[in-house]
Amino acid sequence: MAIDTDLALEVFDSMEDGADELSGVRCGKYRDEDSGFEVTEIEVLTEAAAERLGKPAGRYITLEADAPLYEWSPKFEGQCRAVSQALEKVCGGRGETLFFGLGNRRITPDCVGALTADRVFATRHIKRLAKGLDTDELGDSAVVAAGVLAQTGIESAELAAALCRRLKPAQVIVCDALACSEPSHMGRTIQLCSTGISPGSGVDNSRAELSERTLGVPCAAIGVPTVSRIMSGDERFEGLLVTPKPVDRLVLRAAEIIAAAVNLYLHPTLTYEDINSLIL
Repeated sequence: MAIDTDLALEVFDSMEDGADELSGVRCGKYRDEDSGFEVTEIEVLTEAAAERLGKPAGRYITLEADAPLYEWSPKFEGQCRAVSQALEKVCGGRGETLFFGLGNRRITPDCVGALTADRVFATRHIKRLAKGLDTDELGDSAVVAAGVLAQTGIESAELAAALCRRLKPAQVIVCDALACSEPSHMGRTIQLCSTGISPGSGVDNSRAELSERTLGVPCAAIGVPTVSRIMSGDERFEGLLVTPKPVDRLVLRAAEIIAAAVNLYLHPTLTYEDINSLIL
């Protein structure tokens, strides 16, 4: 049965009762003590398994926190580092990287990508213009907040493809707000994958996908679920989505964690404190 979700973990869990349906899928779980995350790594190994799961073949990593991400945590830096380590597993290396923030900045549950882009350290211009500076310890990154089709008239995938043709990055990292089917995953879960993303697919508003197939370079995706569909037999609630009450705090904290993780991944010689001092 199809479920409305962007989370590979939820699709996998919905099929777990039928062992014969899980051939071609590898799953491992462990707890990361430094971050407090429960980590689930799912690899979809065959096209047959991808078709059954409704997810492209590739690697999916889910990090689940004990408490909502918007609550203060003494393990915040550990959370950032855990996400950064997960990025290493789904990305194609540390060459020139285009970071692409998706979503509508004016709609709170949908602005994770845009807020994250505000905090990712762009260095492409520094490396090309500041020839007198020693920038060897900096990664090579460009950052775009794409907006949405209704604002720009341009599909995010079209804009990303045009930028890839012009900039010729080694890889793309896409960030977006996600949807989940299990409300307990809202605001507690971070998903990363090596397969790119189809924006809006979890809420029946699927846009053109951003992936290696459409962009011509490896494309990883990262996001946090901020909405869930109401599952009720009452037709009055059909099509409605719910979001956590403190969603404004959630999207800000999610952006802080993801951006710090991306910065740590792209600039491995810099410390967490170094990176914080460089972000306005």
